[in-house]
Amino acid sequence: MIALIFLGACVGFSIAGEGGSVYLINLSGSDWKLTHRESHVMNDWKFPDFLKNGDTARVYVEFRHNSKSVNARVDYELVGTRGKSFQILAHGKPRRLEAVYNNLEIDGQPKGMRRSLGWRHNGDTNFIIIGNNGKYTGTSLDGSNWMKNNIDLLGKRTLKQISIPGAHDAGMSRLNGHTAFGRPCNVLTQSHSFGEQLNLGIRYFDIRPVIGNGGDYLTGHYTHIKGSWQGGNGQSISSIITDLNAFTKNHNELIIIKLSHSLNTDVGSNSYRKFKQEEWEKLFQKLDTINFLYKNSNNDVHLDQITLDDYTNHGSRASVVIIVDDPDSKVQLGSRMGKGYFMPNNLVIYDDYSGSNKWSKMIGDQIKKMHEHSNKEYFLLSWTLTQSGFQAFICKPSVKDLADQANIHLGFFLYKEVSSGSYPNIILVDNVKDTDVASMALAISTKVM
Repeated sequence: MIALIFLGACVGFSIAGEGGSVYLINLSGSDWKLTHRESHVMNDWKFPDFLKNGDTARVYVEFRHNSKSVNARVDYELVGTRGKSFQILAHGKPRRLEAVYNNLEIDGQPKGMRRSLGWRHNGDTNFIIIGNNGKYTGTSLDGSNWMKNNIDLLGKRTLKQISIPGAHDAGMSRLNGHTAFGRPCNVLTQSHSFGEQLNLGIRYFDIRPVIGNGGDYLTGHYTHIKGSWQGGNGQSISSIITDLNAFTKNHNELIIIKLSHSLNTDVGSNSYRKFKQEEWEKLFQKLDTINFLYKNSNNDVHLDQITLDDYTNHGSRASVVIIVDDPDSKVQLGSRMGKGYFMPNNLVIYDDYSGSNKWSKMIGDQIKKMHEHSNKEYFLLSWTLTQSGFQAFICKPSVKDLADQANIHLGFFLYKEVSSGSYPNIILVDNVKDTDVASMALAISTKVM
């Protein structure tokens, strides 16, 4: 009898599947008209019939529980473009979304290009198309060349008038020496090397130089805890220079490197200290081998007021800017000032992270600060989460796990808050995995024009 009652109660009951949102951003210059929609083995797949140019739509989609064979698709036509169209497809295990650009050329790629959009369970999978004078870019942009490819759109705008993607603790994709409690879970912030991040579109790099492993210049990620330093070393400065020079040889992009948090770790864990001037000098001698260092003889220059055209000669050369922001070490640039090297007063950045390990609290904190400060200041949006002491100790979740929690929400919650008077100049993230941060930065730059 009980079994019959239970069976009756379950009639019409379906087990919830795996859901998330597709966040559509139409900056293509044309309205989007739905021309085909089909869905098999999906619980939700309801895309809008029409999306005006400049509008967005957040579409909830849900894969059916335990589904292996999935066939879902929507087709959109760009109205008034003589048949330019695209498709968004859903696939089963592994669950993923895919874009097919039927007769759209994205960043000069052949028509019919297919690109995986990935899948962000309980987050936003962004799909963006940006149009400018008959050329298209967006979610599937070329991360190595996105500035040059959009120089007609961005070139005449100052650094303050655009948004760029940044990597937090950018050198920490590998562990190269560590303290007793410094482990991958609480030290590593990135999955890709400096060079790979460049190819994924990152243009602002938070680099924290350390001396360690017997006199080597490395990147580091350290925290002072109860009288001792804990953390570890990452990619070497020499390898970063090699990555950078290899990239700028073929890519005419603006790259900003901020040096801060210097630390000599070769002097004993209780005695770690800031660099002395002679130690900075040795680091500068290495950095002098960077090609395409940006030069400006005005010691009082405001770097955020220089246009992308001026930095890159309208996309014909690369440009590298190094900001040395380490006041406690009393570092002096000397004759290097303006020859690729600049002080914090040349690029005054509002940078105040939330310190939270909860993505919703972090987003609220950063959006509030963006609305309060970005109109008048060069604003860094720190889309990063911070481990609690307990999380760092038990190694769960890791820094990169927390980054993934934050990054799947880098869509709707940010873009809807952006306006011409309130937007981020730098979107700083941990664990860069794809070009999504670059495409979001470009979408924001387009929206606020």
